[in-house]
Amino acid sequence: MIVNWNTAGGVAVFLVAILGVFAALQRQAAARVQFGRPPDLQNLKNLVIFGDSLSDNGNSFVKQAVPPAPYYRGRWTNGLNWVDFLPMVARHFSAATAFFQNNGTNFAVGGSTSEILATQIDLFLQSVGGKAAGDNLYIIWIGTNDFSAGIAPNMTVQNIRKGIAQLSSAGAKNILVLNIPDISLTPNVIALGASTAGSARQFVFLTNMLIQLQIPLLGWLHGIKLSLVDINSIFTQVVSSPEEFRFTSSSGAAFDTATGVIIPDVSKEVFWDGFHPTTNAHRIAAGFIYETILSRYPFRETIPLAIFGPAAPGTGSV
Repeated sequence: MIVNWNTAGGVAVFLVAILGVFAALQRQAAARVQFGRPPDLQNLKNLVIFGDSLSDNGNSFVKQAVPPAPYYRGRWTNGLNWVDFLPMVARHFSAATAFFQNNGTNFAVGGSTSEILATQIDLFLQSVGGKAAGDNLYIIWIGTNDFSAGIAPNMTVQNIRKGIAQLSSAGAKNILVLNIPDISLTPNVIALGASTAGSARQFVFLTNMLIQLQIPLLGWLHGIKLSLVDINSIFTQVVSSPEEFRFTSSSGAAFDTATGVIIPDVSKEVFWDGFHPTTNAHRIAAGFIYETILSRYPFRETIPLAIFGPAAPGTGSV
């Protein structure tokens, strides 16, 4: 369901008002709610990942033989993705490899909607005897595919809430939730026309607002450390000002899926196939997630490029 702003503009006003109320409640309960308090990385052992193609590093390839070359070894990009980069950036954690590939701790599968989150968590719990270790960091990034699947924003957030409860009930103590990047800025969605892009933008806005409203207080309700990562903020910065992040373009695709043509210098593009980011963009996402974990101010507007090191080359190979 997509809200029609011409008849439901009051929804936005209402949500903004509620957001202010929730913000006040969060401040009052700050001593008890561990929202935004960075977990102590030294006390955390493993990354456990749930999500879709933005996080999948081999599961869909094992199960369905997608994506094929020139996608990189089962990843929906031209190289490593943020899940691969995060342990390198943090200099902590073992690699979170694909579960279906080698019994790793990444359960994300390309094409998943938020309705599949419970299934991914069930699979994880089955693999560990039903007990989620309290010293792991669990990361949920899902919902991007809900727009094309026709899933309403409130249902997307409800599914995420259920996933958090599912993990908490099994013993998880440290959970990170990433919001949804503005898919209306991707070349593929823009190509579908202004109406579709506008609906996508509306979906992202409502979903992210509901995430901001509903998710943080679950940390208090479940007695866990629960933090949000505003990944959309860095995504929109990269797309709107690519040159500030060592890219030259965010309006096209490095790989034309229709013709099979790959541009000579993939490293300068934000988007790999018109929807999924290139490996260099994933590297920036990993840096931002790491900075959010450590920062006392989780939603910083800008971050120094120095933490990313030299740009990673675009491979376009398998």
